[in-house]
Amino acid sequence: MKFWVNKSTDLKGAGGQLLVVPCFSGDFGDEVALESHSFAQMNELTGSNLLSQARGEAFDGANGTHVMQFLDDRFAAGKVMLLGLGKRSAVTADTLKAAFASAFKQVKASKAAEVTFDAKPILANGLFGAYELGQLLAVNARVVGHTLKHYKTKGGGLKTDVRLDTLRVLTEAEHQDDVKRGLYAGRSIGYGINLARDLVTTPAGELTPMRLMDVARGIEARSQGLVKGTYYWGKRLKELGANALIAVGQGSAEPPVLIELDYTPPTGPTKSVLCLIGKSVTFDSGGLDLKPAEGMREMKRDMSGGATVLGALQAIIDLKLPISVKVVMAATENMTGSRAYKPGDVIKSLNGLTIEVDNTDAEGRLTLADAIEYAKRRNVTHMVDFATLTGAVISIGGDVGAACFGNNALFTKTVRETAASQGEKMIEMPMWPELRSLIDSDIADLKNSGGRLAGSTTAAMFLKEFAGDEIPWVHVDIAGVAFRGRELEGLPKGATGYGVRTAVALASVLAQEAAAQS
Repeated sequence: MKFWVNKSTDLKGAGGQLLVVPCFSGDFGDEVALESHSFAQMNELTGSNLLSQARGEAFDGANGTHVMQFLDDRFAAGKVMLLGLGKRSAVTADTLKAAFASAFKQVKASKAAEVTFDAKPILANGLFGAYELGQLLAVNARVVGHTLKHYKTKGGGLKTDVRLDTLRVLTEAEHQDDVKRGLYAGRSIGYGINLARDLVTTPAGELTPMRLMDVARGIEARSQGLVKGTYYWGKRLKELGANALIAVGQGSAEPPVLIELDYTPPTGPTKSVLCLIGKSVTFDSGGLDLKPAEGMREMKRDMSGGATVLGALQAIIDLKLPISVKVVMAATENMTGSRAYKPGDVIKSLNGLTIEVDNTDAEGRLTLADAIEYAKRRNVTHMVDFATLTGAVISIGGDVGAACFGNNALFTKTVRETAASQGEKMIEMPMWPELRSLIDSDIADLKNSGGRLAGSTTAAMFLKEFAGDEIPWVHVDIAGVAFRGRELEGLPKGATGYGVRTAVALASVLAQEAAAQS
């Protein structure tokens, strides 16, 4: 997809099949509004027909609503869409994200290959930042317009999509450079989100742990020397001592693998090192504590955390963010083969703590325990893990928001606020000490499940035993939002790429903090 910023702000000369003109609900409702700048401009552009049609369809500029009409040959564009943004005084990144998602959904439905977006009404009087606007536009154009990976064929009736190929943005000269930078950033972030979505959509029979390692190697190979990968499997993984990861994987014919990707910015390594850890169970049968068929159906998505951190890393590479970033993934299947680990087994983890296996379907926290310990040994300064860890988290945030837990109040707040700035909802949850005894074991240092009571919290408490208190760490449980069974926020049902925006923005925030301290 190509992005352009037009030097001309002439609406009549704006090309493409579709011209999108945003407007506010305050521009409608009475005759006085006809004299307002944006409404007068639309009146001149479209004549009375569109305005009459808008009123006839009760279009009042509410956020995400739209009305479309063909244009005559006075205009370069074929059609115009009036896009409602809601109240001018209530514009935020969230409201714009919702409006843009609605707009690009209609763009996709209209099969327009070239679209021009008039950014002037939004940027007028400093209503919204030019860079931020460009980024929002590009991210939504790529994410909403993306067709998820599939295996449909023409023989089965597949029809070829007409995809958005070019997005042009009209803006005043003073904003052009910032909008352009935002578009380029959004393009990279949107690509990372779609990479994550496609990985989650890939069947588990195709995306095995070793194949996931191949994806990581591909990112390394294309990074032009900015990323160095380290990979452990077989004898090397055993010598490392990642016994928790090995235990989860030993019931599968597919070997587990520990993946490390080190990104060093072109300007050189930084003192701050952000570690992004992704749960990467490529298929989870539940092990010998077998899941019911309904619960197992979509367990190819149990590597969504790994997909998130790979998508984020790809965007960070493209943006050349000036901060060192490390990605760690403990990839495995959780299967029921003859060598499968058993309830009641005791495992000695990478950091030396012993774990009683209370439930083989609580496998993700075992793999993350070794991944977190490995990261700590690599001199990282901040850690965030993304994991489809517990079904219990759905009772907290549903399919709308994730839950986060941390060992450092300031860093946890930073992660949560960064997520909010990117339109990714996240609820911060406490870890009350009274719940800690639920993961006590009679024969080991701890057990891997605290039962149904506060399941998401006790899972986070288990991970905290390995994260410790010295390195700021946040656990983000994305089990409810990584994959949705319904359309929401302009995305079709299926994989969402949740967390990519947050991880990239967090890397940028930490880079800015590091620069300010140097």
